[in-house]
Amino acid sequence: MQKRIGENENIAVGGGTGVDKVEYFPRKKLFEESQDLVATFYSTGDYISENASEYTSMLTKENEKDEFYYCLYLLSMLSNTNDLLKVIEHIVKSLNSFRVRRKVTSIEEFQGEIDIEAYITRNYVEKVSPKEYPSVIKYSTFQMPEYQLTLYIIRRVEEIYHSIFEILGDNEKVTAFKMAHRYCDRIKKNGLLLRRKYGVDYKRKETYLSLKKKVIYRYRNRKILNKDFKVLIQLFEKMIQLKGIDLSSSEALDVLDHYPEFDDRLYEIWLIRKSTEMLAHSMGIDRSMVIYNPLFRARKNNESVVSLTGNGYRIEILFQNRKKFMPKEDLKWFYWTDDGKQDEIGAIPDLIFIRYMDGSDEPEQIVLVDAKNRTWTFNHMEPIKNEIVQQIYIHDNFITLFKDRYCSMLVAHNIETLQTRKYYHKDKSGYEIDVISMNMENESELNNSLEKYIEDLKEYLDIL
Repeated sequence: MQKRIGENENIAVGGGTGVDKVEYFPRKKLFEESQDLVATFYSTGDYISENASEYTSMLTKENEKDEFYYCLYLLSMLSNTNDLLKVIEHIVKSLNSFRVRRKVTSIEEFQGEIDIEAYITRNYVEKVSPKEYPSVIKYSTFQMPEYQLTLYIIRRVEEIYHSIFEILGDNEKVTAFKMAHRYCDRIKKNGLLLRRKYGVDYKRKETYLSLKKKVIYRYRNRKILNKDFKVLIQLFEKMIQLKGIDLSSSEALDVLDHYPEFDDRLYEIWLIRKSTEMLAHSMGIDRSMVIYNPLFRARKNNESVVSLTGNGYRIEILFQNRKKFMPKEDLKWFYWTDDGKQDEIGAIPDLIFIRYMDGSDEPEQIVLVDAKNRTWTFNHMEPIKNEIVQQIYIHDNFITLFKDRYCSMLVAHNIETLQTRKYYHKDKSGYEIDVISMNMENESELNNSLEKYIEDLKEYLDIL
């Protein structure tokens, strides 16, 4: 019989479901609850900031092609390109040339309207030789910042699509990729019209931000009255920042069926969000006051994703990094490579929770949490045992760090019942590995499972 949530459930409950996680994994719910945090996993969101590096913001580094990133990008593109195309095609159909004035100087004859003031100054005041004929030429052009920005966005969108095809493959039989190719062709066609028919282009030094500033300036000075360019900017930035992704579309299901690793990363990031929200609530911290460090920056700089301070202590959460107190050189296990070099074997938990006394940088308690996007039930123990062995191995690698207290949690799921079991060390009472398989059968059961997870986490952090 299933015990109530909150009781000390150290014994397994229930059996296997026989249902693959793909059939019940609440992808849409998890994504909607953590979408803004998911988008910070890569530096894509920095693409429109003052300090952005244009190409490193758009694409992952060479030899670090992460399919999760490109799956997200493909879904973001498919969710936004149709609206983007409508605006672009309306802009292209409604192009207006502008009359501009350009000053030119000849030593042979006037080439346009005579510039009297310059003519007198150069020839009678400065007395240049040979004689100069300054004039003003008036002509029509489409070389305006708003059209240049439109072309810039077209080229960037086309570039993103080609990067997606390169990394994920063309997969022409998949509906999502068929649609992506159609969108890419339409985008390219509009770019060619702007460039070849209307002569629109921009200098190499121009960036998205520099062109955007020029367009905004022209709006403020009422040089542009058409709202199309504002809408274009909003749609492009929405796309780049991975916002507005429609996970319920048939195209999204196609992509996710082909790239299930998307769910693994999503589950990890969602657990960060839920852990943070629930810990903050228990500490009396309003959700609106919680500030997240972008995930890509936290990983790159060995920083915490979030820091929660209250009740005389501080909780830091790390994501896929060991920070400075778990350096590679302290790893205990190693092997000799073929060329005779020593290489350490390291494992990084998905999440590390650290409790400090407020104002101190000395950890008081450390809890490791691994988000296992697996269907686990305790009547099928083999995969669970393998993961437990890895937790023991992590402890052995950092034995000097954990000393008399070692707390590790494995968080998986099923759709039958909440199941928890704790594993103890015979000789060291402070050593525990907590396995929780959350019930994702419905929202109520999932919330109950999360409460149990947070209850155990708070116990290990000594913040009950």
